[in-house]
Amino acid sequence: MTTTASRTQRRVRDGAYALAVVPLLRRLVAHHAVAPGAAWRTRCDTCTNLLWPAAYGPSGRCRTCGARIGAPPYWLEAVASAAIGLLVVTGAPGWELAAYTWWTAGMLVLGFVEAAALRLPQGLTADTVVLLAPLGGPASLWWSAAISATVLAGFYALIRIVSRGDLGLGDVALAVPIGVGAGWYNWRQAIAVVVVGHTLAATGIVLRRITGRKSSPSPSGTHLIAASLAVVVGHRIT
Repeated sequence: MTTTASRTQRRVRDGAYALAVVPLLRRLVAHHAVAPGAAWRTRCDTCTNLLWPAAYGPSGRCRTCGARIGAPPYWLEAVASAAIGLLVVTGAPGWELAAYTWWTAGMLVLGFVEAAALRLPQGLTADTVVLLAPLGGPASLWWSAAISATVLAGFYALIRIVSRGDLGLGDVALAVPIGVGAGWYNWRQAIAVVVVGHTLAATGIVLRRITGRKSSPSPSGTHLIAASLAVVVGHRIT
């Protein structure tokens, strides 16, 4: 019983540490969620006050003028709490939990940025895999992650070539953290991400047509990110 209680306390503590980064995630989304070609945002678009501390609260609104900035109100906090909380509950060991928390945080920022501005900043994509690099484990896991990342990036690079640039470089770069994170345990997980992600995207298109909503560009990266988080957490739970 004591062991169970201490394990629960440790998970609560780890979860609290992990969730402490959420205000930083909101700041990163607000900073990068701008139109392609525009300078990164450092001030409120309406009143020009600095983003910190004016717009880092969960309401997603500037405290000075009330303008909406970045991620929708409370959505980032809710999704981050669910994703990181599930990772903690799976009982991942120390460095693995830290690495996948970092990976999850990076994927969430990328997903919310693309949902808001239809862009995937490649600097953020590279940063997402930084803490995954020192993950320990047998050589087979390293090969699985490397092959998954290479194959996915090559697949989307080929689509970009065939489509003559309709697929952005950000989507190609996104394949690397997806391949490393999802393919670490099993390359089949990376394939599952592609299948689930494109199924989500296709379902969204069909639903918009059925409901008569105006057609708009689909944030395919956001669907792949949602699928990758679901696959990684699902694998850890099972």
